[in-house]
Amino acid sequence: MSVDHFWCRLPGPVVDTCSPEELGELVPRDRDVRYDRLAAAGLALGVRRTAALMELALTENGLHPDPAARLPVYGGGRREPGTETLVMRPDQVAAASTFLRDSALGELVRQQHSVLARTVARLGHPTPWSESVAARVVNDLRDLRDFFAGAAAAGDAVVVRGSDPSAKETA
Repeated sequence: MSVDHFWCRLPGPVVDTCSPEELGELVPRDRDVRYDRLAAAGLALGVRRTAALMELALTENGLHPDPAARLPVYGGGRREPGTETLVMRPDQVAAASTFLRDSALGELVRQQHSVLARTVARLGHPTPWSESVAARVVNDLRDLRDFFAGAAAAGDAVVVRGSDPSAKETA
């Protein structure tokens, strides 16, 4: 549960001029001064300890029965081997924004209560699944919805980066 996950907005045309590695370098790796500036401007969003739970709530809800058509908040499909960065083009950002806008995020978390509780236990989170953890997941999903709405309205691309999953963090 220690994986931090970051989303960073970029002007759409930038994705055609940089490699995924170069784009990934534009995304903060931790909540540092650069992250704080980008987040304050609405250009970055980061979550701690909830990314795996957010993804489960969004993708294991029966709304996307075909794994290849999963929600593009995490880039749709999987990353290329050896990369930790996903680049979402403006059309993917718009699709993610529409899905998030039209979803009852609290209901998605509620529907997956058992799956999320098992995941928290399996990943060794120091705090067991509870209403407060569920509320944090819902709050992070709402922040993600607002982030994608802003990106879609601006026609921006989004670079998605997960941090080192082997890093350990306490609650």
